Amino acid sequence: MRTLYRLFSPQSLKSRLALILTVATVIPLLLTGYISYRWIYIVQTEKIQKDWMDRTLLERDELDRKLDELARVSQLLDVEGGIGRDVVQFITSGTPYERSILYRNISQSMANVNFSNPNLGVMLYYALGREESLLFPNTDAKLEFKPDSLDIFYKQKAFVYYGPYSSLNGNKNEPVFALLRKLEYGKGTPLYAYIETKAVGLETMFAPGGKSRLGAGHSVYHVLTGPDGQVAYSNLENEARTGERFTVPKGSYQTFRAEGAHGWTLYQLIPTADYDREMNKWFAQFMLLASLSLALGIGFAWLIWRMVYRPIRIINREIRRFSNQQPSSGVPATGLTEFDRILDNFGQMSHRISELITDVEDKEKRRGELEVEKLLVQINPHFLHNTLNTIQWLARIQGQENIAKLVSIFTRVLHYNLGKKNIIVTVREEVDAVRDYIDLQNIRYDHSFNVVLDVETESLDVLIPRFILQPLVENALYHGFEEDEGGAIEVSITKEKNFILLRVRDNGRGMPEDKQKELFEDEDEQLRKSGLGIGLRYVKKMLTVYYGSKSELKVESGIGLGTTISIKLPDTLEGAEALDTGSDRG
Repeated sequence: MRTLYRLFSPQSLKSRLALILTVATVIPLLLTGYISYRWIYIVQTEKIQKDWMDRTLLERDELDRKLDELARVSQLLDVEGGIGRDVVQFITSGTPYERSILYRNISQSMANVNFSNPNLGVMLYYALGREESLLFPNTDAKLEFKPDSLDIFYKQKAFVYYGPYSSLNGNKNEPVFALLRKLEYGKGTPLYAYIETKAVGLETMFAPGGKSRLGAGHSVYHVLTGPDGQVAYSNLENEARTGERFTVPKGSYQTFRAEGAHGWTLYQLIPTADYDREMNKWFAQFMLLASLSLALGIGFAWLIWRMVYRPIRIINREIRRFSNQQPSSGVPATGLTEFDRILDNFGQMSHRISELITDVEDKEKRRGELEVEKLLVQINPHFLHNTLNTIQWLARIQGQENIAKLVSIFTRVLHYNLGKKNIIVTVREEVDAVRDYIDLQNIRYDHSFNVVLDVETESLDVLIPRFILQPLVENALYHGFEEDEGGAIEVSITKEKNFILLRVRDNGRGMPEDKQKELFEDEDEQLRKSGLGIGLRYVKKMLTVYYGSKSELKVESGIGLGTTISIKLPDTLEGAEALDTGSDRG
């Protein structure tokens, strides 16, 4: 038993290749007599028929897709939720300005539909009874649209399918199928949407006289009938005429048919002589293959062994070099693309491994440097705080109470903005920081601003992101008033149902509407230089990160009317316990 296993399952690749190629050469010769009959006269007959039927089904499916595409595009033109709604407003509107706006919007929408469906031909609205009956065509060609003169393919409720015929744009060499859909909008005057789709992918169907060539010179004729059995299209001039009922001719053609989703039928007719030519071709090929199989089998056995064994030996040698950490002698060529690619990938892999080892060593060195840099980043804010505390106590010792107070307030503001506070704080903490900031600015501007804080007690323990209120006050102080004028600023925080409302209102000079829109635009270089809008963009970014679409930031202003900036937030910050609760910021 073991001897038989060794005989029929050799261990070396060379022996297995010899055995397999020998069997693969001998068995076809032994079965030639049986296969010659079954393969040629049975299997191939079924295969050829299946191939032609598959071609017919492919064309049927392609035509079905195009007709379905017309229906889908017509949904975009409907009066309920589509472009047709704007068309109805355009027709019924009596205001020139409104019509111009609607005209621009409709034209743009039609262009978008055409762009997203490149196989569409002419597309337009047809308003029966109007002086200008063709609306918003997607072509500059002069159109003559008369629905009654078009060739109807079939009807389906409010849909009437036409074609195939030449496109209305005048291109005789561009057959199209079309859809005319009646749009009901309750005004008594019917409105229709007309859409064409090009016959891309169906070029074989429209070849004149069936002269399209498939495979080894087959003439293929096409007949397309509607659900009523009448011919809608035919390039079989004598046996099938447009408008007549189609009867499948017998004897002279092999006919394959496929019925569409809506009852229409596509026929492919191949002349019998061309159809038999395929069988003769397969028979000749089989006989040639049977004659050469023995000679070629022996030659292929030797050639395959020569092609496979030498590259394997080269690859094995390179692997041994790498495992023994010996330098590569360069990736040699084996003469075969697949093996050369394996050798090339192996060379890149070994080079990459060497680079990774070097990178690991470099990263270990860099890691120590980063630890030192991290300590420096932590030390610098502490050093600044300690220095300010020294200045504060020195001022108190020397009796400079104003300076001591200023430094004390500034230290608290700096500690809040740069210290170890969590990114999520309570409203109470944010308000305390704003009070310190206002005190600091009042000292700077000699109390020329009157800032009023009105905070409801119920909102004090609500959690919010840190540093979203001070930028609003800062914008009011710096950009709400002229340099030499004072003003009043009101900061209010209220709680309404499940929301908290933060509002900063000033009685300054205000700003126009275009200036309000520019506050949130990063592209405005002038705003960046002036500082206007930077704080608001920061606040908006924080709201987007922590609240998403649940927050609202609104600016209300007008020339001479002051400015009001409002933030509306949910009173519960989801996942607050996991949001940056341990960040070391100093």
